[in-house]
Amino acid sequence: MASPPQPPQLFQPPIHPQQGPPKKKHTGRTVLLVIGSVFAVLIAIAIASGGGDTTKPGAGSNNPATAPAATKAVEPKAPATKVACADQDAPCVVTVGSAFALGKHQVLAGWTIKDSGIGLTIVGKAKNISDDASTMFVTVKFLRGDEVMANVMCNTGELLAGQIETMNCLPEGTYTTNFDKVTAEAAF
Repeated sequence: MASPPQPPQLFQPPIHPQQGPPKKKHTGRTVLLVIGSVFAVLIAIAIASGGGDTTKPGAGSNNPATAPAATKAVEPKAPATKVACADQDAPCVVTVGSAFALGKHQVLAGWTIKDSGIGLTIVGKAKNISDDASTMFVTVKFLRGDEVMANVMCNTGELLAGQIETMNCLPEGTYTTNFDKVTAEAAF
């Protein structure tokens, strides 16, 4: 027996579940996560590279204090240009635009401050003044009296002896010119 003819099927569009309200954008949170991730990667690189001089004072044949008296030679030196912070640990007071040295690195003269759009930042270059490869991490504080008005964290990639690189600087405060003292210290 034959089955009765069936009516033709009509196209029915698929039923979509009801969409909720549009999702909120979390731009500020995303920016902070990206900045935090960059710092975490830079810290990991610095730790992995060794990050410091492991020789002990007095070790090695290039140290005049431990060389035999007959091999000591007096070499004339050109007068050294005084650079801020060169003989200090940290924090030390610096002047915007003037060179300063911290540990194995020197921030070269001519650095400036500017508004990055998200806060005060620094534009400038740093040089590895040691004989070893090293990465620079420095915190620059802008103060009015004892109140910190802004912080800027700057770093470089790994620099060989004598190499110069533009610093990567991230603001940690709003843009301001309302400061009366600037200090710098090595971050680690």
